[in-house]
Amino acid sequence: MIDRSALQDPIIKIIWHTFRQLLTREGVIIWSILLLLIVWGPKGVPLFTPWFQSWIDADPLQSGFRLQLLSFIAGTFLLVLVPLLVIRFIFKEHVRDFGLSLGDMALGARLVMLALLLGLPLFYLASLQPAMWQEYPMLYRGLTVQEILARFSWPQFVVYQLVYLLFFIVIEFSFRGFMLFGLSAKFGTYTVLFQMLPYIIWHLPKPVPELLGTPIWGFATGAVGLRARSIWYTVLVHWLLNVWLDTLILIHRGVITVSGFVG
Repeated sequence: MIDRSALQDPIIKIIWHTFRQLLTREGVIIWSILLLLIVWGPKGVPLFTPWFQSWIDADPLQSGFRLQLLSFIAGTFLLVLVPLLVIRFIFKEHVRDFGLSLGDMALGARLVMLALLLGLPLFYLASLQPAMWQEYPMLYRGLTVQEILARFSWPQFVVYQLVYLLFFIVIEFSFRGFMLFGLSAKFGTYTVLFQMLPYIIWHLPKPVPELLGTPIWGFATGAVGLRARSIWYTVLVHWLLNVWLDTLILIHRGVITVSGFVG
């Protein structure tokens, strides 16, 4: 229980009343995204990861896969399922209005084609940067080539890339779904900028080449997504470009060859 006498202190009173005034629909959206991102952790490594550390480390050859699986599942629960429950049972609104419909399919298809046309060569250039090699594929984050070779298998790599789709659903729904569509009725086009703020902050620990591209991606996909009324087109292209990036990096590092065999 809150001690009512403590609320008489001027500083506490200001903070408490400001907090209460921000418990609006829009305030709940912003508060929840910020708090849930903290729990999901930097680079998507949940704060509760130590609870699962023994399971992650039980098989050293599977540790990277297990850590990413935990990250993707935790992100889906925290930043997709929880907001969906808020939308449905607190806001009492339709979840499809938060970017989960197909929206304008013609505009969405044009976004996918343009993003792939521009993104494939840009991601190729990014794959040449050693800083990106330490981050991607996240399955082998921070490992040497020898350590990757000891762990690499095509079945695991393919399964990982399929499960990797969850990561982009989490990213795109939390920023370009829940925030973008949830705030647009009140703030209009400014919402494109609002959703970029936590998106860029979340990317601060990322390699410089990726960080520099973050505001461009966040702004462009936010602007088009708001008009297309859907997240699915950015989910698709974001995922495909990162599968392309992961594969290129493994080729550059000699883990796999162009013919597809282990190096």
